[in-house]
Amino acid sequence: MKIALVALPHPDESRTTPPLPLCYLAAFFEQQRHIVRVYDLALRPSGLQADRLETIRTFRPHVTIVAATDAAEASIVADQLRTAGSVLPLTLGVRNHLPPWLASHALAELQRLPCPGSDVKHLVACGLLALDEPLDNLPFPARHLLPLEQYPMATPEGELRTPILIGRMSRDGVAVFRQPALLGTELRSIVQEHGVRHVILEGLALTDDRDWLYAFLSQISRMHLGIKWEGRVSHTRLTHSLIAAMYRAGCEALTFEFDALSVLDAKHERDTLSDAVRRARELGMRVNGHIALDPRYPSIPAVVDMSATFGLDEVRFFVPKDAETPINAEGSAEVATLIARAREHYQISRSRQYFIDRFGVRLGTMIWHVGRTGLLGRHWKHQAPHDEPASEIALEHGRG
Repeated sequence: MKIALVALPHPDESRTTPPLPLCYLAAFFEQQRHIVRVYDLALRPSGLQADRLETIRTFRPHVTIVAATDAAEASIVADQLRTAGSVLPLTLGVRNHLPPWLASHALAELQRLPCPGSDVKHLVACGLLALDEPLDNLPFPARHLLPLEQYPMATPEGELRTPILIGRMSRDGVAVFRQPALLGTELRSIVQEHGVRHVILEGLALTDDRDWLYAFLSQISRMHLGIKWEGRVSHTRLTHSLIAAMYRAGCEALTFEFDALSVLDAKHERDTLSDAVRRARELGMRVNGHIALDPRYPSIPAVVDMSATFGLDEVRFFVPKDAETPINAEGSAEVATLIARAREHYQISRSRQYFIDRFGVRLGTMIWHVGRTGLLGRHWKHQAPHDEPASEIALEHGRG
């Protein structure tokens, strides 16, 4: 049987990442000896979407699964593909992780769809049920079905990166990590089969289980893969020795994820975060921030000002939400406005912080204010940091 898996763009994703849920589903179908193709419509090759849909029709699949974060969007594309066998629009649009609710939501939608045939429905249901299994029980995701080089996930040096799941949350809210040995095997396959030597460890924060983290560092050090990696961490669970151990095992970047208010309100929290950032920088790591904002908090500028003092390379603001509760258009617009305001203020704060770091609080602030009036001419503009692409401020609605 020929199966087409179609991924639609994620509305809140500032840069496209590979659709890992569909890659796991594709690997399951390939194990069942089916012919599978993955089409990611979030990528932007030349040509209209209609032409890209024609490419799917040319494949002449017996089953087409259209995956999106919104069922209505999936249905629109599914209606355009009705002539290509059985077409199933499902909510499977999460890209870089596998939330515990994903399979159950898709299964519920599958049961409500007009019956495309018992064999087809049984096959898809088995695939969705497989997504509920622990990651160690699943085949490695079918990355060979994706044009990995087309995803905008390169390192600052231009080297290709790809995400890999290190674990997921269970239905009862427990973080379940993969066995380090199996994770190492997948990393080896990424190096040998795809030639990729830079990965982003997704799904869970590395510091959610420090015992697991030490076991992973030991495993990857023994394998000598020559692979560089990055992942999310909590500054409260890091020590200088742990950061050094991560660096020796190939860590090239850390993303500190924290709630802006909790860090703003506690000097100890700010000092701990600053110390961890400083230590990582001393070792030559890139340091990013993933900062949660609270829309109910009136002083967003104060939060953003504080964020700019840490000297992070890349910052992504997000507003946490309940992953199982879809956000309406009005709420999405309010969040977008909040993030836009935070982005604008962060750029201003980052520019001011540059001069404070160089000349001190009083003189640096004075130079910055005078420079913004235009009295220092064009030379001041060359000295002030520009809005580099690496300093990305992204809109997200939580992780799910």
